[in-house]
Amino acid sequence: MSARRHPALLLALGLALGLALAPSLGAQVGGEGNRGKNREALELRVRERLGRLVKEQLHLSDEQVTRLQQTNRKFERERIALVEQERDIRISVRSEVLAGDSANQTRVAALIDQMLKVQRQRTEIVEREQRELAAFLTPVQRVKYLVLQEQVRRRVEEFRQRGPQRGGGGGGAGPGRPGGGGRMPRKPKAP
Repeated sequence: MSARRHPALLLALGLALGLALAPSLGAQVGGEGNRGKNREALELRVRERLGRLVKEQLHLSDEQVTRLQQTNRKFERERIALVEQERDIRISVRSEVLAGDSANQTRVAALIDQMLKVQRQRTEIVEREQRELAAFLTPVQRVKYLVLQEQVRRRVEEFRQRGPQRGGGGGGAGPGRPGGGGRMPRKPKAP
């Protein structure tokens, strides 16, 4: 299922990227008070469009859509918590590695262990979610849904790593910045 063959998927992926922009959009539109409202409205629009896309791509009944939404809500908090934990771990690892020879080796080892634990927890969430989805989706629908989820996650991560550089000005999180993409800055090559 290629995004090139599915224009609706491209639209949904673009909207998902909008979620990554929501904090900066809120600041641009009207300060601190409007930021939460703008983000909520954007998230609602994205969820609605993604819901329509998923229903269309997976050929879901209204009942399946309702159950899928319930399942998503059930696992969403856990996923968000893991993303936040992983971001914090990556920031700490980056800080230690950038310290060079003065990096705390014991701390780096503990951070690696924490990162592996988060990855195991993410796998456990996917397994639990798949067991629940199996109650109302066919195996083909489940695999299509996994593909859609992964495509959206990749696009959002790519966007977060790049930051809102295209036409929107700088200021986004990126490598080497807090909340950034998780990649280590590269050392320049010697001439």
